[in-house]
Amino acid sequence: MLRRRPELSAYQTHIDGADIYLSFQTVAEMRFGALLKKWGNSQRQELENFLNSYQIIEYSTDLTDRCAIVMQEASQAGRRLETGDAWIAATALLLDIPLLTHDKDFDKNACPSISVDTYI
Repeated sequence: MLRRRPELSAYQTHIDGADIYLSFQTVAEMRFGALLKKWGNSQRQELENFLNSYQIIEYSTDLTDRCAIVMQEASQAGRRLETGDAWIAATALLLDIPLLTHDKDFDKNACPSISVDTYI
């Protein structure tokens, strides 16, 4: 969404006029990507402005409970969610909102408690 990539059009019906939430994990991953790519000050400021335009869901006890649930469900389905992915899925579960993703690790088998809309 930050770079207005063509893939964004697939999500448009879900995000137009909607409240959009970001997991603290998503924020960390985006900042990590900026560091890896050695973004300059203006690009990092653009990222921070982008992040500040959305509601960021921070760590909480309720979120950790949901994280344990999604990891357990994935395990029962014979799948393993990386910890970062589990935090993101847990955020969707906590808020009872769909998870929009290009990440193939999220699917209805791995995350049965949440609605996953994948655009791969």
